Amino acid sequence: MKWKKLSSKTIYRNNWMEVAEDRVVTEFGKKFTFGVVRKKPFALIIPWNGRHLFLVGQYRYPVDKFSWEFPQGHFEHKSINETAKEELREETGLTAHKIREISRLFLAPGLASQICHVFLATKLSQGKRELQESEKGMKLKRATLKEFQNMIIKGLIKDSPTIAAFGIMIVKNLFKFSGTRK
Repeated sequence: MKWKKLSSKTIYRNNWMEVAEDRVVTEFGKKFTFGVVRKKPFALIIPWNGRHLFLVGQYRYPVDKFSWEFPQGHFEHKSINETAKEELREETGLTAHKIREISRLFLAPGLASQICHVFLATKLSQGKRELQESEKGMKLKRATLKEFQNMIIKGLIKDSPTIAAFGIMIVKNLFKFSGTRK
């Protein structure tokens, strides 16, 4: 059931992504050109102190909107685990004394190769944020589970990896509480 790549042509490339046109043949012999965005994996971190989730808010140019999200960042350290720890510290100032990967997601499998590694960060301690130049003005917010749910309901959280990660926490019962409707 796997398609075979016959050829690939890079249309655009920068430090963070590549856009390619791949000529493919399906398992049924049909040939066509498929556009693909190739990006490095990224880490999304769910900071949870047992009572609050921590979010970062920033302007997102591609959608021209302010966005509340869990901290996240592209693979740019020694490992994806190290990326998760560093992104959490840089964006929130939080250090997780316990951090573990709880899932992996495809960001947009119909057009992109990017994988999201979802981490749960607990036993948190507050330190100083170290925002990158593109993150200047980034806001930090903590929310109870109910407040977080209400932000989704009201459309204040629209970032799909953040919403998916929250869903994973619920279905895996990782919040250690008796429900999300309190």
